Amino acid sequence: MTGFRNSRLDASVPALVLLLFSGAAGLAHQVIWTRRLVDVLGASAETFSRVVGAFCIGLALGSALAAARPARTASAWRRVALAELTVALLGLIVLQAPPMADAVRDHWGIGAGLRWGLPAFLIIPPAVAMGLVLPAVLSAVRNPAITLKAYAINTFGGVLGIALTVFIGLPVLGLRGAGVAVCGLSGLLALGAWTAHRALGPTDLPNPSPDLSAGHSARPDFLAPRVASLLAFASGFLVLGLEVTAQHQFAQIAINSHFSGATILAIVLLSLTGSTFALVLREGRGRRWDLGNLLLMAGGVWTLQPLLFLWLRPGLQILPYELAPAAYFLRLTGLAVLTLAPGFVVSGLLFPRLLQSAGEPRTIARLLAWNGLGSWLGAETFQIVVLPSLGLWRTALAAAGTYLLFALPLVRSAGREASPCRPAWRGWRSALALILVWAAVWPRAARWPQVGYAPAERVVAVTTGREGVVATVVRDTNDWRIVFNNSYTLGGSRAQSNQERQAHLPLLLHGSPATVALFGIATGSTLAGAAQNPGIQRLDAFELSPIAVRFAREHFAPFNRSVFDDARVRVFLDDARSGVASTHGVYDVIVGDLFLPWRTGEGRLFSREHFGAVHRALKPDGLFCQWLPLFQLTRLHYEVIVRTFLSEFPNGFLVRGDFYPELPIVGLCGFAGGRSLDAVDWAGVARACERLRAAGTVADPLARHVDGVAMCVVGPLPPPGPGPVNTLDNAWLEWDAGRNVVGLRTPWFVGVPLAEYLRDVVRGSAARLPQQLRAAHDSGQFFLTLEVAARVRAPVLANLQSQILERLPASLRFDPEADWTQWPGSQKPSPGNW
Repeated sequence: MTGFRNSRLDASVPALVLLLFSGAAGLAHQVIWTRRLVDVLGASAETFSRVVGAFCIGLALGSALAAARPARTASAWRRVALAELTVALLGLIVLQAPPMADAVRDHWGIGAGLRWGLPAFLIIPPAVAMGLVLPAVLSAVRNPAITLKAYAINTFGGVLGIALTVFIGLPVLGLRGAGVAVCGLSGLLALGAWTAHRALGPTDLPNPSPDLSAGHSARPDFLAPRVASLLAFASGFLVLGLEVTAQHQFAQIAINSHFSGATILAIVLLSLTGSTFALVLREGRGRRWDLGNLLLMAGGVWTLQPLLFLWLRPGLQILPYELAPAAYFLRLTGLAVLTLAPGFVVSGLLFPRLLQSAGEPRTIARLLAWNGLGSWLGAETFQIVVLPSLGLWRTALAAAGTYLLFALPLVRSAGREASPCRPAWRGWRSALALILVWAAVWPRAARWPQVGYAPAERVVAVTTGREGVVATVVRDTNDWRIVFNNSYTLGGSRAQSNQERQAHLPLLLHGSPATVALFGIATGSTLAGAAQNPGIQRLDAFELSPIAVRFAREHFAPFNRSVFDDARVRVFLDDARSGVASTHGVYDVIVGDLFLPWRTGEGRLFSREHFGAVHRALKPDGLFCQWLPLFQLTRLHYEVIVRTFLSEFPNGFLVRGDFYPELPIVGLCGFAGGRSLDAVDWAGVARACERLRAAGTVADPLARHVDGVAMCVVGPLPPPGPGPVNTLDNAWLEWDAGRNVVGLRTPWFVGVPLAEYLRDVVRGSAARLPQQLRAAHDSGQFFLTLEVAARVRAPVLANLQSQILERLPASLRFDPEADWTQWPGSQKPSPGNW
């Protein structure tokens, strides 16, 4: 038996090394699988939840299988090798999810079934294999002294996997390249485990009885199996629920990019890893950290966490985007360390403390299974029930109260064995004091801010959902806005005419649309603009946030013309890409709203695959218009989007939505049948404008006349030259935009550079329009030049202002029903001067 124990000790080092890289590969796979399934099912909160849920369920099932059929010492390394090989092979299959889903849609047209079934079918099997690894390695080593080290090393590997994947693998290799690389790592781990099986694994030794004598506290050993399983479940439930809460909290003060979310997740995992290493260092040093005290400490720390967060970021002040990237992420990390690390370190002590007392691998596997099940249910329950009901701060307090409740019976049990040298705070007095503090904080938390706002603003409604915190805010000037995660305005009442114009222009350029789809609803004003066109028979609108749709209905009816009561309107709570993927030849016009490429998942809406799906969803003469917020794009980002757009709409052309030099939007337009700007039916556009005027509901001067439409047309899209194309596999745009938004290393494509670019396009496009519209076409560029001159206070401003009357087309100038307050620029034509 002595020889056996020496061989086991020799196996400890390779076991820990394998678990380090296995943890890294496991969390790297999880990040990549989530991104891949988002490409298929959309960037909704439900997709993220289903993928993470399938991952947790798979890990729990793997651990449960390991508990039911524990690996024999003789075959444990072989099980590890088989599990890692399974992860590698199935991981390659997950990378093929988009074509697989397209085939399912084409043959069976499955909708909801695909959304639920695909994550389970693709993610659970490899996650089950992952769940087998840690128990099998512990069976192979058969040394209880390394149990905590193994768990800690495995968790720390997960931190490395997330960091390397998010900050290096995905931006450098793209999604497919990073996925293949991680599958390769899993394959190498399988080879390493097989080598260990051949070199270290005995072939005929029986499973020895576990040695529980080394450095174990006696307190957890007295827990009944059911109590230990309950605590393991509760630990996973609360830790994952709090991780979801932490992500929502930090989304209110940080840029909502994939990099910010990964940073917070890494801090959480590092804190949990630190907990386990702390227990490793304290093994054999007495009973100071019994379960009752750990639960009390967790309840106390999470009671104070909201207070600390709001003290450090009063009023939910947003971290300045202007900071250099290093300074920004250093400040973000510092805030996370101060506000999250204490809570997750203390909460993270509970589960490894249970593992510390488990001893043999079968018990460890059972605890891992219950912990994984609790993790899944905790994340789901907090997102679906707790956060929407309680908000950001009371959710953390509810978790704190749950820890205190779990502590009470254990504190009572510990009290029976208290000794004179036992510190008083470990008993009932400390529990009572913490409960009183919690009870004092709970009612006050209802008044703490869920969203930041200025003194002249009032929060009308605020709700926390899966997608984040959504609020309706109104200024004293009757300026209503929908704010998402405290940092992004989905739309506002002051922009009503501009948002309606985003629908008017593409519909008018088509001439006679009957079926229309809109990607994005926000306040509903763009949808309302589409509904004003008399010939519309069907309006399909896709929106990710059910809260935004509800707020648009309840608070913005005066600004969206009560469009949701229109029988032609159908609202789909779905991601635009997945919503249109199964549609073929249905729409006359599709309009894409303004999407921010650096926000998680939104860069996919500028991908070649998405543009191809839109192309297929159009009728042969259908028109697609994708609006771009140039105030959130660099020149390079714009050129990548144009290059990608032209790959599906080779005769695309450019329109402008306004004349603002610093906050401009432009639209990329393309006909499904390949028609170019030269083939636009301008007579049909004139008739469409006439119908719009006859309806009597639209006062926007640019939308009421064909000359106004010509002013908004810029010209054919100039080929941007060689360079990257944005695809689902490389996700180039999201990674580059996410890095640039912090510190703004490259300026946005606005102001003078944009004006010069548009000027060159206009000059080269005059011959593409009918003779009678060329003056109006040129006037569009004149009004942008006027705005730029006003912005920089150029000496020529007075001269340009004197030309406003003569440069304004006569049809607009003599329209008595035009509302010039809706003119999209600061230099508004004044009827009083005519």
